[in-house]
Amino acid sequence: MQKGKVLSIVMASTLAATLVAGAGTFAYLQANTGTITNKFGKAAEGEDYLLLKLEETGVTLDEQGNGEKSYTIKAGEQDDKDPTVTVTNTIDVFTFVEISDKTTLEGQKLVKYAVDNGWTELTGIYCADENVTDIFYRIVPADADNKIFSVIESDKINYAGKVTKNEIDENNVTLAFQAHCIQTTPFITDSETQLEAAIAAYKELGRAVNYEPEENFTIDEIDDDTVAVTLYKGSSSVVNIPPTIDGKTVVSIDTKAFYDNGTVTKITIPSTVTEVGVGAFSKTPNLAQVKVSKNLTNLWGSAFKESGLTDITIPAGIKTLTDSCLSDNPNLVTVNMTEGLEEIGNNVFANCTSLKTMFLPEGLTKLGGAAFNGCTSLESVTIPESVTDFGESFNFEGCNLTKLTIRGVAGSPAQTYAENNGIKFEAIS
Repeated sequence: MQKGKVLSIVMASTLAATLVAGAGTFAYLQANTGTITNKFGKAAEGEDYLLLKLEETGVTLDEQGNGEKSYTIKAGEQDDKDPTVTVTNTIDVFTFVEISDKTTLEGQKLVKYAVDNGWTELTGIYCADENVTDIFYRIVPADADNKIFSVIESDKINYAGKVTKNEIDENNVTLAFQAHCIQTTPFITDSETQLEAAIAAYKELGRAVNYEPEENFTIDEIDDDTVAVTLYKGSSSVVNIPPTIDGKTVVSIDTKAFYDNGTVTKITIPSTVTEVGVGAFSKTPNLAQVKVSKNLTNLWGSAFKESGLTDITIPAGIKTLTDSCLSDNPNLVTVNMTEGLEEIGNNVFANCTSLKTMFLPEGLTKLGGAAFNGCTSLESVTIPESVTDFGESFNFEGCNLTKLTIRGVAGSPAQTYAENNGIKFEAIS
């Protein structure tokens, strides 16, 4: 059994400060582990305070409140993992926890976990720290006693059933946490909810990403509450698509919305979006990075064909990768796919000439015809035993078959396919 390390970075510090309304000035207090920020008006010393700590058993912290702990991956097993947030407050606060999850290696998810009860996912904004993948929050009522909240459900993380790489780069396989507190009513107006005001304060921390102006998009109404983006009219190279336009939720990026855009280099698709239409981002040669909505369920044909993508993560809600949706991407190196994907259509990865290694997820049943045609650098494809349909045409036309290996379970359809087509087969347990 090969072993590697998961590096868990945990940041901790304490904050004691005051917050009082004075001389008609109302202010808010904000605190975060690791780096502490306070903003307040005229305050009487010692009246209100907030203390926030993030810690984990077995982690040794330095003077800045940073610490790390290494874990050895044990295939198919689990480890104790107990990051906790301690809040001591005499004012009502929102407590935010940011999770930086970089535990996917070469398309394989190495660490799985669930967030504990009581935390609600914060959707509609993205963190300026690109490593942050998820943000959760909870309201903590004022109480001077310590209140300790677990972050990970049951304090357990589970390791993937198969770990096959001898060495794991710790910089790329990490699970990190950081916490923030913000008063529930900072500068609140009649038109704002407490959460909206807290998010506005959170943005002032420099942690939130600004959205592209709504006027830079053409939209079509789907119903009274939702819209589809049909055209991007702006000129930005970095585009963070807003979750709402004209007060309606953006749920779709429609056909050719960004087609033939040579300027955009990075796009964030908000978590409200469930569908990316045919050719929505095709012919975007400089589009190197895309943060895909985790709630995406439909990725239609040629969606990212002829783009400049270097990597992409396919969310768990996608059941089918439709024909040519990722084809003709010469810079594409990494495709992370999760369990839940059932079918890969025809020509999906065709002419992705930088692809070297592919791990197809457990539960996949169909690999469409010509899926890897023209992938001239392809060296290894791991195909799960669940794949029984290999499409109507050869999947590796134009590949270098002398250096290609299909990896799979001995006796599986993948082995039969490899042997019938003169491709080297390597059995995995």
